[in-house]
Formats: sequence, structure tokens, C-alpha cells
Amino acid sequence: MFDQPPRQREWVCWVQVALWAGIIFLTIPFVRGITEQINAAWGRETYTYTVIAVVVVLAVAILARLLTRAQTSTVGYAWLFAVTLAFIYLTFGLGSGSPEEAIHFLEYGPLGVLIFRALACRIRDYSIYVAAAIVGAMVGMLDETIQWLTPKRYFDARDIGLNLLAIALVQLALAAGIRPKMIVGWPDGRGLRRLCLGAAAGVAYLGLCYLNTPDRIAWYTQRFPLLDIVPAGSGIMVEYGHLHRDPDIGVFRSRFTVEELSRLDRRRASEVGRIVDQYRQIEKYREFLLIHGPGTDPFLHEARVHLFSRDSNLELAREAKDADVRRMRYTRAYRENQIVEKYFGNILRSSGYPWPAASKEQVEANLQVGMAFDSRVSENLITRHSRSTLAGYFLATVVVLLLAGWICGRWTRRRAASAA
Repeated sequence: MFDQPPRQREWVCWVQVALWAGIIFLTIPFVRGITEQINAAWGRETYTYTVIAVVVVLAVAILARLLTRAQTSTVGYAWLFAVTLAFIYLTFGLGSGSPEEAIHFLEYGPLGVLIFRALACRIRDYSIYVAAAIVGAMVGMLDETIQWLTPKRYFDARDIGLNLLAIALVQLALAAGIRPKMIVGWPDGRGLRRLCLGAAAGVAYLGLCYLNTPDRIAWYTQRFPLLDIVPAGSGIMVEYGHLHRDPDIGVFRSRFTVEELSRLDRRRASEVGRIVDQYRQIEKYREFLLIHGPGTDPFLHEARVHLFSRDSNLELAREAKDADVRRMRYTRAYRENQIVEKYFGNILRSSGYPWPAASKEQVEANLQVGMAFDSRVSENLITRHSRSTLAGYFLATVVVLLLAGWICGRWTRRRAASAA
């Protein structure tokens, strides 16, 4: 299958890539509803076992095919085994937190094979594996961009990493395990130039995503009516914020400095308290997220989400049968309540959300002593670098790649001229 170039014409191979990518994109609006049904019927661990089963079946099928191919070495089998174990390990790792994310491996693993076959119509050197990873990463970024434009779906940079990881592992299996006979030799200057330009395009795309903050979205949607398809308020691609370390509480993130939180809590206490009281029920909370997204009113949003995290952890603690899980949940609820009392205290007192004394005593009696706390509220915020710093990094990387591509292009032309 991989020892000879595809028998189809090149455009047919790329149509196959487009069709598979199109299937991935078309499922975006329905994935959440489907996953909720699967979770209710069979549980979230279904994704973990399904992905592992598919990976094992495919690995066995590839092994059976390679056994008829005398050229496959022991080292090749070892690499295939290692890639299979990597997929299984990563799937189990996702199972402890977000098992649904493992579906990315089933989406982008086959896509990596299809991209390789399409590129093999033109590229027959080792650069094909890197080129396939670049193309796959671009498809993954487009996938997340479409999710950002889809109601109730969100852009997630981690998913881009999972997509790229799936495609990269497939390319590793091809390069080190299967070792197609038609792929021979290192790339020439033209091939290196192609890789540099492709990588520059990918980095530029990712850089635009990381600059697409709520204020930028508001700026261009107000000035260009044709861009009204961009979701307002909740349509957040990336946000920047601050990482706060409170010695009495732990770590939490916010779009505001501590001083700004204190000032807003004093100034908007009665207003925000009145609004959050309108969304106490879980059904109302979902409505709140749609109306008061982080792009619409970030302070109000943060206050209510901290309250939700506090109360949901308290409920999960009361339902937990395992003692360790119960103490962990009680501790998370207690820390979230500390955040609310310290940084949103005026809002808490002006609303109906203060804990009754009995609840507070129950929580304090079940704390997990010494547990480090890192709030999951606003954990998507980028806090390590500012927007301007990241913009500089992306721009410098693109410039370096373009310069490298230009040098490779000149080197190729000089060699061609000297050969003539």
C-alpha cells in the first residue's frame, strides 16, 4: 500500500483528504449532543475503550500485512509497537480527565495517512513526513476555528496539539515502522524551501489565532458587517490574564489584577449580586453562560463561575462514596469559597449565595490537609506571556522561516545554474 505511489491521480487523493476533513468539520455542531447521549447510556469510559480497541485492531492488521513483506525489520516492528503503546498511553491519560478528547486520535490518525498518500504523488524524500504533519496541523487549526464559529463550541489550543500529535505519531509509524520503499533520501533545497514556507504559514495562522482576543473580535465585527457570523460575547478564541498565588488559598487565574478585582467588587457589588441571584438553578446557569460570557462582562462572568465551581464541588463531595474523593471535593469547594469571600466578598454579601453556617462546618470538618489548590475557573487564560510578547515571538518565527526558505530557494537556483 505504501511501497508504490498512489494509483489515483493527485487531485483524487486530495479530494479524499478533503472529504475526510469535511466529515470531521460536519460533525462539529452535533458532537456535544452525541457525547451527552453516549455518556448517559454507557458512561464516559466508552471513549477510552473504543479508541484503544480501534488502535489495537489497526496495529494487528498492519502487523499481519507487514508479515508478508520480507523487508520489514525487527526495528520497524519495534517502532510500530512503540507508536501503538504511545496511542494507548495517551488515551488512558485523557481518560482520567477528558476521555472524549481521545476521539481526536480516530479523526486525525487516518487523516495523517490520507495526507501522506496525497503528498506522495509529488514528494518522495524524507521531508514528506514533516510536510504531512504541517498540513495536518493546518487542518486541525481550521477545525478549531470552525468550532469557534459554531454555537456552544469553543476554540481549544490543546485540541490543536492533540490533532498534531495524532498525525505526528502516524508519520513516525510510517517513517520508522513501515518504511515505504518509495520514500528515499533527504530533501534538496527545493524540498527544504517548501517545508519552511509551509511551516511559516502554519505559525502565522496560529499567531493570528493567539491575537484574536475579545477586544479584537469586537473591533473588526463592528467595522466590517460581513463578519457578523463571528459569535459575539461567548465567541472567545484566546484570552490573556493574570496568575494569582494566594498563600492562604492557592492558585487562581483572572482577567483582572488583585487591585482591579477589589475595586470592581466594591463598585459593582449590588448590581452583580442582583444579576447572579437570577441564575441560581442549573438550567439558569447555562442560560447565564450564553448571555453573560467572558467577552460580554468578564467580571460578572468570573464571579458567577467561581460560585458555580464552589457549589458543584460541594454537591459532588456530598455524593462521593470514596473518602479521598469526598475530601478532595470538599477542599476544592472550600478554596473556591475562600476566593469568593476574599475577592468577591461584597458581591457575596449582597446576594443570596453565602454559605449557611451548617454547610461551612461540614466542609471544614472534611478538608484534605496539605492539598495544593489550583482553581479550574478561567484556566484557559494565557498568563505566562502577554499578547504583545507572543505576537513578537510568532512574528520572529515567521520571519526566520521565510528567510530560511529564501536562502534554500537561492541555493537551489545557484546549483541549477552551475549544473547548466
